[in-house]
Amino acid sequence: MKQPNLDSLIVSPCSNPELSLDECFARYSKLGYRRFEAFTSWVNSSIDLIRRPDFYLNKANAYGIRFASMHLPPVTDDIETTLPAAVKAARFARDIGAEVVLFKASSRKNYIAAGPRFLDAIEDLAITPVLQNHYGTPISSLADFREVIDGINDDRMKTLLEVGHFHSAGVSWREGWNLLRDSVALVHIKDQVGSKPVPFGVGEIDLPGLFRHMASAGYTGGYVVEMEAAMGDTERTLELLQDGYSYLQNTLEECVA
Repeated sequence: MKQPNLDSLIVSPCSNPELSLDECFARYSKLGYRRFEAFTSWVNSSIDLIRRPDFYLNKANAYGIRFASMHLPPVTDDIETTLPAAVKAARFARDIGAEVVLFKASSRKNYIAAGPRFLDAIEDLAITPVLQNHYGTPISSLADFREVIDGINDDRMKTLLEVGHFHSAGVSWREGWNLLRDSVALVHIKDQVGSKPVPFGVGEIDLPGLFRHMASAGYTGGYVVEMEAAMGDTERTLELLQDGYSYLQNTLEECVA
């Protein structure tokens, strides 16, 4: 059984969309987090692709933070415009040190049409593209995921095991793993009761079982921590992220010992 990297926890700013990037780095680094998942839209900490990568590297380095992964802008029906934008963003992600990019599209049809072209365009980059399930989007269910994977039909495209959004769709992480298996290059974690986010360790999601299973399968990638149990309450969310950091590190170490 492989041991997890003790630096395997990655914090997501979706937990505090109200914070700027500097505020995220300052607050999250004090909690112990050293790796960060970047967004290109929605959150106040989103990356502006017009800036130089050094601008963001210098900010991150000042707080002892490293970029681990980044959400790309979605490919829409206007594939000829939005696909190059996604490729440009992937190159930017590479330049700020991210190892994984989340490839997105506005429909399963667009995932399948643009996916192979995207893979060809980033083939020279040392970066891993993944597909993500997200409840309420084109990839919500196991059937959705299977349709997109089969349609792209290229082993260069890896996957993200999104534990919380599978749970919201009534799918266990084990069922998700049974579909995705060795293609999983990143895992998003939260705890929930039904679709309601709750603090880590008090919900229905078997996180210890997940960690044991992933370690036994040889997974050594990161776990992106999402905390949405107190959305809108900055200080309470940060408290829960700190509690989550301790709980998750301890659980990881115990489950793979």
